[in-house]
Amino acid sequence: MTTKYERVIERLREYRKYMVSRQRAAHIQRMEEDAVKLSEIHNLDLERILVAVCAHDLFRDVKGEKLLKIAKIWKIKVTQEEKSFPLLLHGKVASEFLKRHFDVKDQEILDAVAFHTSGMATDSRIVKALVVLDTLEHGRNFPGVDALRKCAKRSLDDGYKEVIKNKIKYALDNDFVVLLKSVETWNYMKGVFEDEIR
Repeated sequence: MTTKYERVIERLREYRKYMVSRQRAAHIQRMEEDAVKLSEIHNLDLERILVAVCAHDLFRDVKGEKLLKIAKIWKIKVTQEEKSFPLLLHGKVASEFLKRHFDVKDQEILDAVAFHTSGMATDSRIVKALVVLDTLEHGRNFPGVDALRKCAKRSLDDGYKEVIKNKIKYALDNDFVVLLKSVETWNYMKGVFEDEIR
């Protein structure tokens, strides 16, 4: 591991102790463990991924009304979906927190944290890795998870594609809202360019 973000990772681990529930902390810890393996398989920058992993859910246990207030103070753009379901803001708030409190300027890390729930139209391996790790960490148990894990080990791109597909399918099967960013991500992977779907 290089040392550029070592102190940031240490401090994020400290924040985790009092900002998230015990279950959430365990989820993040499992993701850290899986990140080591995924990074080795796909030759990824482990340190950058660990920053994203340690930050992504820091605000997940903050109430929706408070997230909306923070977003307003920090001038974070809030979508209609996020107004309806403010908990969706936890990634964007965590991303802004990284920027403001740790001076993280790496856009791939910031994007990964901001859009780890929905995915985003991107070719960034850091973004893809975080979405895959969040969905498939070894404590998760849902139909098809083992097949998705095997796919992600074979190919990060294919793993990301299948994870996004699974998110959309799960939302439809359960009559939930399908996140627009997930649809945009899927369409991008099917060849619709990002500037054409904005």
